[in-house]
Amino acid sequence: MKKYYYITIIAALATVCLQTVYLKNLYNRYIDEYIIKIDNAVHIALDKELHLRSLKKEGKSPKEHQYLYAKPVSDMLPEETDSLRRRSIGGDTINVDVAREDGIGNTAGEIIFQLGQDVALKKGFPLNLQVLDSIFASALKDSPCHAILLYDKHKFVIDSIGSLNNGKTNYVSEFYPIGTKRLQYLQVKADIPMASFIKLHIWTLVFSVCFMLVALFSLIYQLIVIRHQEELLRKREESINGTIHDLKAPLNSVVAMLSWLKMNETDLKKKENIEVSQSGIKHLVYNIESMLVVARRDRKKIVLNKTEVDVSALAERVKKELDILYWGKSHTIEIVNELPEGFHIPADGMYIENVIRNLIENSLKYSDEGVAVAVSLSIKEGVLQVSVKDNGWGIAPCYQKDLFKQFYQVPRNKECTQKGYGIGLTQAKYIINEHGGDIKVKSAEAEGSIFTFTIPLTKIK
Repeated sequence: MKKYYYITIIAALATVCLQTVYLKNLYNRYIDEYIIKIDNAVHIALDKELHLRSLKKEGKSPKEHQYLYAKPVSDMLPEETDSLRRRSIGGDTINVDVAREDGIGNTAGEIIFQLGQDVALKKGFPLNLQVLDSIFASALKDSPCHAILLYDKHKFVIDSIGSLNNGKTNYVSEFYPIGTKRLQYLQVKADIPMASFIKLHIWTLVFSVCFMLVALFSLIYQLIVIRHQEELLRKREESINGTIHDLKAPLNSVVAMLSWLKMNETDLKKKENIEVSQSGIKHLVYNIESMLVVARRDRKKIVLNKTEVDVSALAERVKKELDILYWGKSHTIEIVNELPEGFHIPADGMYIENVIRNLIENSLKYSDEGVAVAVSLSIKEGVLQVSVKDNGWGIAPCYQKDLFKQFYQVPRNKECTQKGYGIGLTQAKYIINEHGGDIKVKSAEAEGSIFTFTIPLTKIK
C-alpha cells in the first residue's frame, strides 16, 4: 500500500515543480524584458537630455520634438554646397574601432553621441540628473522605484537622484560612460515591481494555479479510491482465504478416514476405488494449499517446517498418486534416482512434494496420449537437482519468460486448452526460492519440456 502513497507524493511534487519552473521562467522572461526596457529608456533619456543641454548652450528654447535633417549633396543648392566646402574640419579625431573596444559605443552613431557629451561638458554644461530622471520616467511609463547615480572617473558617487525603499533593489545596470574621455559614468538601480508582473500575467497565473489544484485534487482522489478498492479487495481476499483454509480441515479428515478404510478393506476392487478417491481428495488439498501460498506470499512469508526429507520417496509417492488420478490417460512416469542411498535433505516435505507434483502433473496435462515423463534426481556441484522431462506439447520461447508469473497460462488452441488457474508454477518458484534454490525451464514447441529446480545443500543445512 505504501507504494501508492509514494507514487502519489512523487506525482504531486512533480506537478508542483513543473508549475513552479514554468512560473519561474515566466517571471525571469518578464525581468529580462523589463531590463531591456530600462536600458532603452536610459539611452532615450541620455539622448534627449543632451539635446536639451545643446539648446541651452546655444541659447535656444527647448522644443517639444527633436528633428534630424538629412539632404543628399546632389539635391543641395550651389550656395549650400559652397558653404560646406568652406567649412574647415576641426576638433578631435577618434578611432571608431578603439572606441568600440573601450565600450564607449557600439556604433558610429553612439560614438558621435559621446562626442556630443564631451563638447557639452567642455563648455560647462554638465549632465542634469533631474531632467534625465524626468525623461527616463516618462520613457519607461510604468516607472519602478529607482535611483540614478552619477560617478566620477574613479567610480565614486558624485550625484544621485531618486530613492529605493529600504535600499531594496533587484536590478543594477552596467556603468554607462558619459563622453569619450570617461570622466563620468551613469548607473541605474531599480526595484522591478512584482505587482506589474502579476497584473500583466494575472490570467496565466490563475489558470496555472487552477491546473495545479485540479491535478493535486485528482491525484488525492485517485489515492482515496485506490485505498478504498484495496481495502475491499483485502477483506474479500481474507474472506476467500479463510473459506479455502477452512476446507482443508474436513478434507484432511476425509483423507484420514479413507486411509483407515483402505487399511481395513480386504476387497481389492474396493481398496482400489478408495485409493482413487484418496488421490482425488489429496489433489484437491494440494490445489487449496497452492492457492493459499500464492495468495499470502505478498502479505505473509511462508514458514518452512524443515525436517529430514527423502526426496526419492516423495517422487515415488507422487508418481503413485498421479498414476491413479490419470488412470484414464495413457502415460508412463519414470523415476531416475541418482541420489546416494539413504540421502535426506533438510526441507519442508509438504512443499517440496507439492512442487514435484505440480511439475509432473503439468507434463501429464499438457501432452497427448502416450506421454513419457522422466523424473531425474541427482546431486551436482553441491546442489540437489530435480528435473522433470516430457515429450509433450512444449512451450514456445516467446511464452517462457512469463511462465512463473501469477495467473499466467500459455496461449493454446482449443484442442490443447486445459483447465487450470495459472498458480502452480508461481507457487513452485516461490517455494524453491524460499529454500534458497532456483527453478528453470528448457522447452521447444512440439518437442517437450524440461523443468529443473535446484536446492543448494550448503544454504539449507
